[in-house]
Amino acid sequence: MSEHTDTVLLEDEFLAAAIELQSITAQEKLLTERKDNCKRILEKLLSVGERGVSADGTALVTIQAGASRFKPELAAKNLPASILKSLKVTSIDAKLAKSILAPALYDLCVDYNKASVRAL
Repeated sequence: MSEHTDTVLLEDEFLAAAIELQSITAQEKLLTERKDNCKRILEKLLSVGERGVSADGTALVTIQAGASRFKPELAAKNLPASILKSLKVTSIDAKLAKSILAPALYDLCVDYNKASVRAL
């Protein structure tokens, strides 16, 4: 599916919504940068499982352990071949399909998410 690139003149509430969306998006970017900086600072002091509290004991932040992710390369390195054999499966590979199928055939195999409004 190609992205629609025609222009539409916005007026009234549509123009107001677009301008407000641009403003909110810019504020979100700034807040994300500030948030990330605060996290970097706190990670210098706190360890996983610890809570940062205010002087009156109010819990403010905690460091939560990262989510675990299975890594096939670690399994191959750390598990015996007999166990590895039982973990292998055959499945259709999306990257391979995209690289060898004609675009029309590939398009028959995909589903699109809902279109989204994006500030420019």
